[in-house]
Amino acid sequence: METARRRRAGAAGPAFASAILVIFAFSCVESKPARARTPEHAPGPASAPAHAPGSAPEPAHGPHPAVASHALFNYKDKDPTGPDKWAKLNKGWAACGDGKKQSPIDICKVEINKDMGPLDQAYKSSACTLENRGHDFILQWKGGNGKLTIEKKDYVLQQVHWHVPSEHTVNGTRFDMELHMVHEDSSKARAVISVLYSTKEAGDPDKTLTDLAPYFKRLAGKYNEDEDVKEPVDPSVWVDKASSYYRYDGSLTTPPCTEGVLWNILSKVKHVSKKHIKMMESVSEKPQPNARPAQKMNDRVVRYFEGKEAKD
Repeated sequence: METARRRRAGAAGPAFASAILVIFAFSCVESKPARARTPEHAPGPASAPAHAPGSAPEPAHGPHPAVASHALFNYKDKDPTGPDKWAKLNKGWAACGDGKKQSPIDICKVEINKDMGPLDQAYKSSACTLENRGHDFILQWKGGNGKLTIEKKDYVLQQVHWHVPSEHTVNGTRFDMELHMVHEDSSKARAVISVLYSTKEAGDPDKTLTDLAPYFKRLAGKYNEDEDVKEPVDPSVWVDKASSYYRYDGSLTTPPCTEGVLWNILSKVKHVSKKHIKMMESVSEKPQPNARPAQKMNDRVVRYFEGKEAKD
């Protein structure tokens, strides 16, 4: 397929007994694997309604700071530009060190909340661009794509990108890959849908990744280059209204680690092939993880909504 290529300016987890992971515990124990539990056994009452998206610590005026260039940081432990040093690299990244609602987290205690309701999305198949950002591949829709409605607020899907291995963990279990679907509302407040993947989980390979394989191959190791995707891409294949999910208030997982991000993590773990994992790792010439370590909970509550898929 012929596509327009251009250079921009500037620079596993273990096997599981069930694909539906619902964790209810009184304390977080990172050494134990995730187990499937029924929500009826969850301790404690359901939590209060979710805070309004964007109400976490954020400046009262102006849009959220943009995501930093991937050339300015990395994910190597103890490296001068690694995760534990992000807050010291730029004064605008202070939240990476002193933020109280940082992401990702280890999901090990949740509360049922039936009031949250199903994920109300209205995506559509439309044109997009795939870019190599150095640490990850990002798929962006021109002008956004459809919408995700949460608490009567509409968030437009801006982009999706992948992390290998997963950034979020469940009761200490890290998965082979995680997809982030990043949305923004009219005030630039963000909501993210996260999909966890495992090579050990049964299922068919992600068809969208298979269809996009030629683009990933051509962009492998080519930082800051992108290609227009010839065929329209439909993001609805990753999430539907039957999905069960966890929700909590968090942040961006890359500098400037901006807080006020409403996270929605699907509890059903999907299958990913080892071939697709290698395809994601090809973003750089030398494969390396691109997952930020789990951050402190700081008394936050993770709420769980049981979708139709868990009841069937």
